[in-house]
Amino acid sequence: MTKEDLISAIEKANNLFKKISNEYAAMAGMEGYLVLSSMYGQCKLTDDPLEILINFPAMISESEYKDKVSKLRETVQDLETQLKYASPGKMKKEIQEKIKKASLNLNANLNKIEFKGDTFIEIRFEKPILDLIFELKRDPLVSQVHTPQSQASIRIVLGTLEELHQK
Repeated sequence: MTKEDLISAIEKANNLFKKISNEYAAMAGMEGYLVLSSMYGQCKLTDDPLEILINFPAMISESEYKDKVSKLRETVQDLETQLKYASPGKMKKEIQEKIKKASLNLNANLNKIEFKGDTFIEIRFEKPILDLIFELKRDPLVSQVHTPQSQASIRIVLGTLEELHQK
């Protein structure tokens, strides 16, 4: 799944979340938000590949670009540390140029990484109200396939990235 596909899925998830929020006025008090999740990790909803790499690397498909981006990120971090301790003058300028070059390379490769389409977009709550959550779980806007219907779970899934992208 490309970055454009990810953006499409996120837009559709945000629209669904807005519809659900409008339908359930009491949800405002629960302070709901969306997350990307799988059995391998989670992070707040974002379409920023670097943020995903940092907070939820398992969501990125294994590829040469993922490896390259990881190494470039480390390089930029190392250079930024060197810059903090560099003496003013020529050395500082050289490090700044290296950071600029590595950052451009990093951004170019970030646009080539692929995301796992089986990653879920879920609703989470700061202040859950169980009765409302159990009502939300039955709403047709929520994925009935991926949302557990038992009272033992408060998980509410809107769908996978792939499903939302294709809607």
